[in-house]
Amino acid sequence: MSQIKKNLSEDLTALQTRINQYCVAWTTQAGEPDWSTIEQLYANEDLLHYDAVTPHSFANVADMKEAFAEMKQGLGLISLKLKTREDLQTFRREDLVWTTVLQDIIAKTKDGKELKFVQRQTGIWEERNGTWVMIHEHLSAPSSLQS
Repeated sequence: MSQIKKNLSEDLTALQTRINQYCVAWTTQAGEPDWSTIEQLYANEDLLHYDAVTPHSFANVADMKEAFAEMKQGLGLISLKLKTREDLQTFRREDLVWTTVLQDIIAKTKDGKELKFVQRQTGIWEERNGTWVMIHEHLSAPSSLQS
């Protein structure tokens, strides 16, 4: 079995760039994310994605779009902002890298509510043709037994 390499500088740089693109694509003032960019972040074949926020699991980006539309309507969502914290961790085994990072989320609704929360994004990435694509994603909420 090959050795796991943690936080290689080239992995940190490349994956931070992809995760920043992810946050920008999901951030919207118009109520709809940038689906064309989101589609480029994920592998073309079916993926497995777990979302602690909605909560859903998805087989592909088309499923994400459908679940997002339901969430948007249910919450009366008018804007969404994602921002990555500076705690990215990368773990490499051969041609796969998995990442974990905290993201701050602010969602605004039609009735004027502002929802603020933190999610942990864990992604498994594969480099294809010089570009990192996500082949699995798991969104969860950080927890503490003390709070």
